[in-house]
Amino acid sequence: MSAQHQSLVTAVVAGVPIGTFQSRTGGESTAEVGKYRPGGMAKQKTRRGLAEVGDVTIGREWETERDADLERRLRNQIGSPMIVNDQPLGDDGAVFGKPKTWTGTLSSVNGGDSDSDSNDGKMLELVMVATEVS
Repeated sequence: MSAQHQSLVTAVVAGVPIGTFQSRTGGESTAEVGKYRPGGMAKQKTRRGLAEVGDVTIGREWETERDADLERRLRNQIGSPMIVNDQPLGDDGAVFGKPKTWTGTLSSVNGGDSDSDSNDGKMLELVMVATEVS
């Protein structure tokens, strides 16, 4: 068994590593499957569609010293190539097996919300339109 915290999520934008992230969502692989009947009361058949990969969102709690300049730079790199790796970790925190790797294009940068009445942590979130997963 494995828990969600047993992952090392890292990212690269435009060939530059941008560090470790605490969360990754999305990146699912799907395909539309069509159904048809060939006639003559034959059983229904299926036709496989082309595979698609869902968008990948990564996030981490904002650290001003690390993320202020990075956010500005990334906003100017929307549309750049991006890679997200999700490396499984064993119970002891050691790397286990091969990482899942998504490749695609940086499509969104969010430096977090501001609210003078909130004590919630600010988050840096990046969204990548994924084109491939391996």
